[in-house]
Amino acid sequence: YEYEVPLKLTPEGNYDTYSAQGCLAVWPSENMVDIDFDMFTSLKKQRNAQASVGVAAMNRLFSTYDENHPNNRVSIMGNPTLGEVKTIMVGVRNNTSKTKSIEVWVNELRLSQFNEQGGIAAMANAALSISDIAQLNVSGRMETAGYGSIESNVLDRNMENSYQVSVSAALEAGRLFPEKAKLQIPLYVSYSNETLSPDYDPLDTDVKLSETLENFETKAEKDSIKQMANVVHESTSFSVSNMKVDIHSKKRNMFYDPANFSISASYNEQKQHSPEIENDISKDYKGSFNYSYNFNPKPWEPFKNVEKLKKVKLLSELNFYYLPQSWAFNTNMHRSFTHLKMRDFNTADLGESIGNEMDLTFSKDFTWDRNFDFKYDLTKNMKFTFQTAMNSTVDEGYYAPEILKDYAFTNDYYEAWKDTIQRSMATWGTPYTYQQLFSASWNVPLNR
Repeated sequence: YEYEVPLKLTPEGNYDTYSAQGCLAVWPSENMVDIDFDMFTSLKKQRNAQASVGVAAMNRLFSTYDENHPNNRVSIMGNPTLGEVKTIMVGVRNNTSKTKSIEVWVNELRLSQFNEQGGIAAMANAALSISDIAQLNVSGRMETAGYGSIESNVLDRNMENSYQVSVSAALEAGRLFPEKAKLQIPLYVSYSNETLSPDYDPLDTDVKLSETLENFETKAEKDSIKQMANVVHESTSFSVSNMKVDIHSKKRNMFYDPANFSISASYNEQKQHSPEIENDISKDYKGSFNYSYNFNPKPWEPFKNVEKLKKVKLLSELNFYYLPQSWAFNTNMHRSFTHLKMRDFNTADLGESIGNEMDLTFSKDFTWDRNFDFKYDLTKNMKFTFQTAMNSTVDEGYYAPEILKDYAFTNDYYEAWKDTIQRSMATWGTPYTYQQLFSASWNVPLNR
């Protein structure tokens, strides 16, 4: 931006500092500069409107005159913004072909008439409990532009409208079935959304977003601009933890009891878009199967009741376990997918992309872990532990379902992806680490 004022030169001589006439001669009112910042933004909108029809251009100087001071000229070139001012330069331009020698005084640069319009804020929370079956929580928060604490200054107040919504629910779904079924199905669902709607256009930070929307006629165009300007964080999650049938054998727990088995699964999705990011998606899938059984064996003590050997503790306390203490097995699958698409500002039409290179910025990972744990105590003092862990990856090809969905590939690509998954899982994946741990301990009974 440039604001140009034709200067009135003071004739050479001596002037009385304490007289009004002398002060006006040194500081003539014609040289006073009072700039209304709205004049700059109005000039930019006028230039942009003419540029859209080919009359003006961003790389050419565009000028007009101040309505309140017709001799003063206002100019713009490029796409400056008052929201990111780093330097203010005051200079003198000689518009004649003659060389002149002058002395310039500049005094009292001030900024006044701040926008002190306030905002509002509201918050609400609600909770609902249904016995011990379910619990629902809902919360919301809103803050508008201009809102701030009592002690905050103008620069600390909100520059955007903020909206937050959060909903979560916990449900023991097993209680919905007959008690005899003994089902345990703990479910958890949550959703949250945070939207920041700026008061100013993020691409023209000295122009209000409402003023930018006035340049578009159709509702679809305005909605597209709003969607691009907003910063939105959206989160969705679902999980079921340790789902099982809690049925045990009547006399004692057995290794084949349904209660020894449990299943867990979860799904999390994070979405984000902003003026710079068109789409940022992160998905996370987890599933696990667990089996665990504790034998609780009783030791066999062959000489415990032999009277003649009671004084010989080493023999009377001799014991053996004929069953292991416990064994456990679990398998876990974890698949993650992220996809990032940046906005392309080099296009003529909003929302169209010149190429697809930036569209295919994604990463994915599919792992399969298996663990086995076996504990056996030969005696009360001699204990053995054996653990194994296998970590492998599941091959799923290049094109994931999320990519196929976003870019409208044919169904053949999805069938190929599914076939690759099935083939890899049929061979237990591709191992990348395998670990075994065997430990033995013996507490020597030296005090016997």
